[in-house]
Amino acid sequence: MSGYFSFSGLSRIGRIVLLLFLAVSGRAVFAQSATALPDIEVRAQPSLGLGVGSSQTQLFTGQDWLDQPLSGRVITKEEMMVVGPSRLTDILQLDSSVEPYYSPVGYYEGFLIRGFAVDPALGIRVNGVPIVGESRLSLQNKQQVQTLRGPVGTWVGAGASAGLINLVTERPRDIGELSLTAESRASLGAGVDIGSAGPQGGWRLNAAIDHLRPEARGADGGSGMVSLALDQPIGSQSVLEIDMEYSRHSQRTQPGSQLLGGTALPPLNPKLVLGRSDWSKPVVFDSIFTMGRLTHAVDSNLKIMGTASLHRVKTDDRSSFPWGCSASTGTLAGTYFCSNGDFTLWDYRSLQEKRDAAYLALDGLYTVGHEGITHNIAFGASYLRRTTRMPEYFWDVADTNNNGEFDADFSDYVDTGNVFDSSWTGGANPSPFFSDAFDQTIEQFSLVANDRITLANGDVISLGGRWVKHKEDLRSAFYWAVTQDTVTTVRSTEDTVFLPAFSYSRRLSAAVLYAGYRQDLDAGSRAPNSSSNYGSVLCPRRVHSIEVGIRGRLGSKSIFETTTFYAERPYNFRNDTSLSELLTSAEAQDPDFDPCNPSINPPNGSFVQQGKESRLGLELGTSGALSQSLTGRLGLTAMRAKVSGTSQEAVNGNHALNTPELSMNGLLAYKLPVSQPTQVSVLWNYVGQRPATTDGRVKLPSHHRFDLGLHQDRRLGEGAGLSLRLHVENLFDKAYWRDTADFLGDGYLTAGAPRTFKLSLTLSQ
Repeated sequence: MSGYFSFSGLSRIGRIVLLLFLAVSGRAVFAQSATALPDIEVRAQPSLGLGVGSSQTQLFTGQDWLDQPLSGRVITKEEMMVVGPSRLTDILQLDSSVEPYYSPVGYYEGFLIRGFAVDPALGIRVNGVPIVGESRLSLQNKQQVQTLRGPVGTWVGAGASAGLINLVTERPRDIGELSLTAESRASLGAGVDIGSAGPQGGWRLNAAIDHLRPEARGADGGSGMVSLALDQPIGSQSVLEIDMEYSRHSQRTQPGSQLLGGTALPPLNPKLVLGRSDWSKPVVFDSIFTMGRLTHAVDSNLKIMGTASLHRVKTDDRSSFPWGCSASTGTLAGTYFCSNGDFTLWDYRSLQEKRDAAYLALDGLYTVGHEGITHNIAFGASYLRRTTRMPEYFWDVADTNNNGEFDADFSDYVDTGNVFDSSWTGGANPSPFFSDAFDQTIEQFSLVANDRITLANGDVISLGGRWVKHKEDLRSAFYWAVTQDTVTTVRSTEDTVFLPAFSYSRRLSAAVLYAGYRQDLDAGSRAPNSSSNYGSVLCPRRVHSIEVGIRGRLGSKSIFETTTFYAERPYNFRNDTSLSELLTSAEAQDPDFDPCNPSINPPNGSFVQQGKESRLGLELGTSGALSQSLTGRLGLTAMRAKVSGTSQEAVNGNHALNTPELSMNGLLAYKLPVSQPTQVSVLWNYVGQRPATTDGRVKLPSHHRFDLGLHQDRRLGEGAGLSLRLHVENLFDKAYWRDTADFLGDGYLTAGAPRTFKLSLTLSQ
C-alpha cells in the first residue's frame, strides 16, 4: 500500500491533532464554570428529513421545514449507513434531482442539480462555507448531506445557480467507536470515532485509513483522514465551534469513454480501466480544511454569527488518458473515438496544482413583532477569495515512437488503443515540456438583507436580495500540440450585480403552499481545449427560477413534498457544424470575434454563448412509517430540459445532454421480529433515457438498479455493542452508463459500478 498512500503527510498533521486531542482531554481547557450551552440553533436539524438548510440559509428560510420556500433533500447518517457509501456519488443517488456529472473512480466528483452543473468553487460546501470542490471529500466525519435545489445565490453568494450540496460535520458527543470495513477485491479500511461532551464543552476526533481495490481493475490506491471538532461555550450566551480536517487520497483513475465515430455507444465494461499503462500514476489530493464559527445571542431578539474558513488543496493530476481519434487523416477529432473503437492515448500531467478557498462572513438575525406581525430580519456581509494555480502542465500524445520529440508529420498521432480488444500502447514522454498553464483569482464581496414577515393568519412573505461585487483575474496559457500553437488569454473583470429573491407561503391545515422567485449569476465558462477559441472566457450567465410547491404531513408519521419549477439561462455550446474539420487549425482566433455575442453563424468549432436552455420539472417526495416495522421513502423528478434559439437547428428543441426526463428512487427498511435488532433494507434507483449528444442522435438507455442491505446490532455487555452491516451494491450486476458528461467540451461516458459487496463491523463503548 505504500506505493499509493504516503503516511508522511498524515504523520505531520497527526502530531498536531494528537497535541490538540491531549489538550481537549484535559479539564484545564474547559476551566470555566459549568454552564449549559446557550439556547442557540447553531445547526438546527430539519424535522423528518425533508426540510433543508445550512446554518446560514436557515437565517433566511426559517427553522421549520414546513415554512422553507425551496425544495431539497436531507440525507441522514442512518441513510448514509444504509447506502454504505464509498463516495459522495453513492449518497446522492438518494436525491432524484441530482445526477453525476463526470465522477470517474479515483477522481473528484461532479454533479448536476435539475440538469445544471454544480459549480465546484461555490456550489459544494461544508457546514455552509465554500470549499474547494475539485478534491476528494471525506465522509467518515459527516452526519448529514443536504441538497438545495435551484438558485441559492441570494442566500449564499453568486455562483450557486444549480443549487447547493452541503456536508455537515459531526459534533462532539460522548462516543467511542472502532470500525473495520471490507469490500470486494480486498478493499480494506479502519476508522476510529471518539469524543466527549458536557456542559463545559466537548470534542470529537475521527480518523480513518483505507486501502482501495475497486472492481475497476487497476484503479487501486489508498486514502487517509483525521479530523477534530470542538464546541466551546463562552459565557452563557455564546458558543464557539471549530472544525479541522486533513485528508490525503491517492488513486489511479478510471477515465471515461467517448462515442464511436460520434454516432454509437462504445462497449460497456465497468471493470475496465481504459488506458491503464505501466507509466500512468495515481492522482493525489492533499487537503487541509479549517473553520471556526462563533454564535452569540445578544438577547432574545438578536443573534449574531461570525464565520471564518480556509480550505487548501494540492493536487497531482496525472494519467494515461484516452481521448479522440486520429484515424488515417493525420488530424485529430477530439470529440469521439474512431468508429472501429480505436482511440489516441495521451500523456496528461498537471502537477503541483494549488487551490485555496478563504471565506469570512458575519450574519445576524433580528426578530421583532407588533400587532400580530413578526419580522425575522436577516442581514450579513461576506468575503470570498478563491485562487487556482496550475504551474506544471503537460498534455501531449503518448510517445508512440519513443523518441520524446514532436513529429511534424503527425507520425506520433496514430491510434494507440482499441476499446473492443482492450489494448493500448504508447509510453510516457521522457522529456515533458511543462508550462505555467492557468492562474485564476476570484474575489467576491457581498451584502445581504432579508425580511421574513409572518402575518397574523400564519402566512409568510419573504423579501430579500444580495448585492455582490465579483472580481476575477485570469491568465491562461495553453499549448496545443497538434498545431504547435500557444494560446494565451489574460482577462480581468469586475461585475456588480443584485440578486433578488422573494416568496409567499400560506398554511393549509397540516400543509404549506408556497411560491417563489430567485436569481443567481454563473461565472463565465472557459472555452474547452477542443474548441477553436480555446482559452477564451465567455460572459457570466444570469439564471432565473420560479417554484411553486406544497409540503405537509400525512398523519403523524409521514410527510410529503411536491414542487413544480422552471429555470432558464443563456446556452454555452461548441458550434460543431463540421466535426471533420475541427481542431485542424486555430483559424477561429479572430480578435474581433465575440463568443458572448456571436453572429448568426459563429465560426466552426468555436465555443459560444447563444440561445437559452431551460428546465421545466416536477419533484415529488414522501417518507414515513408504513407500519410498525416498515418505513419507506420515495423520490421522483420529471423534467424537460430544452435548448432553443441557437444557430444549430439540430440542437434546438432537443433535451439537454445527460438530463433524463424521469428519475426515481425508493428506500424500504424492515425491522425483523427477532431477538437481536435486525433491519433489512432495499434501495431502488431508476434513471430514464438520456441524450449522449447535443443533437439527440445517441441516447443512453434507461436502467434500474437495486441495492440490498442488512444491519444487525448486538449487545456485548455493560455499555458495549457490536454493529454488523452488509451491503450489496447493484444486486443484479446490471451494466449501465452512469452519466455522459460534457468534459473538455466532449461527451464522456462513465460506467456504473458492477455488483460490489461491502461489509463493516463497528465496536462501540
